[in-house]
Amino acid sequence: MGSRIKESPGSPFEVYMEVVHSGTAGSGPEVRRSFPDTYTDQETLQTIPKFCFPFNMDSMTVGQVGQNFTFVLTDIESKQRFGFCRLSSGAHSCHCILSYLPWFEVFYKLLNILADHTTKGQDSQWRELLESLHTLTIPDPGVPVHLSVHLFFTVPDPRELPSIPENRNLTEYFVAVDVNNMLHLYASMLYERRILISCSKLSTLTACVHGAAAMLYPMYWQHVYIPVLPQHIIDYCCAPMPYLIGVHSSLMEKVRGMALDDVVLLNVDTNTLETPFDDLQSLPNDVVSSLKNRLRKVSSTTGDGVARAFLKAQAALFGSYRNALHIEPEEPITFSEETFITHRSSTMRQFLQNAIQLQFFKQFIDGRLELLNSGEGFSDQFEEEINIGEYAGSDKTYQWLFTVKKGSGAILNTVKTKANPAMKTVYKFAKDHAKMGIKEVKSRLKQKELTENGYSEEPGSTHLPSTQSKDSLTWDQRRPITVHFGQTEQFRSLRPPRPQRPPPPDPSKLHRSTRPVRPPRPLVPKRPRSNIGIEGSPEQPQPYRSLKEAELVEEGCLP
Repeated sequence: MGSRIKESPGSPFEVYMEVVHSGTAGSGPEVRRSFPDTYTDQETLQTIPKFCFPFNMDSMTVGQVGQNFTFVLTDIESKQRFGFCRLSSGAHSCHCILSYLPWFEVFYKLLNILADHTTKGQDSQWRELLESLHTLTIPDPGVPVHLSVHLFFTVPDPRELPSIPENRNLTEYFVAVDVNNMLHLYASMLYERRILISCSKLSTLTACVHGAAAMLYPMYWQHVYIPVLPQHIIDYCCAPMPYLIGVHSSLMEKVRGMALDDVVLLNVDTNTLETPFDDLQSLPNDVVSSLKNRLRKVSSTTGDGVARAFLKAQAALFGSYRNALHIEPEEPITFSEETFITHRSSTMRQFLQNAIQLQFFKQFIDGRLELLNSGEGFSDQFEEEINIGEYAGSDKTYQWLFTVKKGSGAILNTVKTKANPAMKTVYKFAKDHAKMGIKEVKSRLKQKELTENGYSEEPGSTHLPSTQSKDSLTWDQRRPITVHFGQTEQFRSLRPPRPQRPPPPDPSKLHRSTRPVRPPRPLVPKRPRSNIGIEGSPEQPQPYRSLKEAELVEEGCLP
């Protein structure tokens, strides 16, 4: 789904390095030692030291810049490698460990232990700890790991939303930046602007960049991403493409002297944001209002409330993508941009017209389609939120697609070959749903039943059988049959018997009436008073609810 996190790396980390910097003019960083000794990627070995001191060292100390921070390197496959760093010795020594795993709390704890071993000269314990972690087979999420007396942890679960205070990045971001500026920054990311974040504390700076980017879930920032910018690539601030860059405040004087056109700038130290755009005002008002209210409600609480507030906003903005999935037999599932834009309310259309051009949204859709067409399927917090909040409108026809298990084969073939005849008929109707809507699907089902009971199949016609008048049918015989997915057996038991053809009339008893005979009115099937629900059948389509109505349902104010 556009994620830039590498799946199943070979080792918990690639390389550890201890880098020192004298701080004198003209000198540069030097590698004191590294692990493992067999690591041979020279480009990485030369790049890491340049990121270990991303500030002006003339007057900075560790007390001023903070101890822990994280930079990011991108590999040839555009996957992110995280450089977890710990400054010590007056900011002239840096312990760094490079990993594909975004285990911030785990590696920060490891760096503290390694720094302590270094200070005490415990080289054997230092090497033993690194060897045990480097050779560790990466456990499944939630599994406890004990590497030493001091290093034990539980493997983070990427499927869970970040929570406060467990997630260090989100905690620092929410504490350092007020709600209004968080909303402005969120809107700027949704429009893929050029964004600079500055702060005097490296730990807070990188936490804010990582924390802000995480609020786009289930999407991921796809452009230039530099949580902390080292001096040697400061010209990136003038790049013409979208970026999300963190800059230490000691370098901001030089940055402001550059040509910064159309740049959104957040100063974390002063909690001020400068922007030439009206991005927040361009978002749907109900989404912004609900997000702001939720953030203020959870401002003094712990847990995943902050992340869930942004998740609800993402679901409100993008949750209707399901309705734009287009299904044709023997064809790959595709996404219709036109349907995605037009099916939503008018207040949302302007935003959605821009959204389909966003790189992170395109990557998200491509990822969803790949999982669907491969038969793998998916289920995550975002899909659960869509179902709970009903942000997708009345359409839940595609819910069965998201629970397809890996190895079941192509989705369409599975439906066509394993379903009974009644389900195949339902599938034929359901596959056109993105174009017709639920009402038309029901209408076609009713028309099918009328045809099977002897009525005309011509489009738009609902004539009575030629041998029987409307008044001669009982109410139960005229009652339309509504078929729901999974109710085939009950459908057979509920169908009324077909009317028997009456014997031909006796010609001798026929007589001509002197009054004109009014032609019979066509039968208009009446909607049944109730639908019989079957246990275990999929959830029936729900009426569309606005975001405000969904909130009232959440709070128990509406049924």
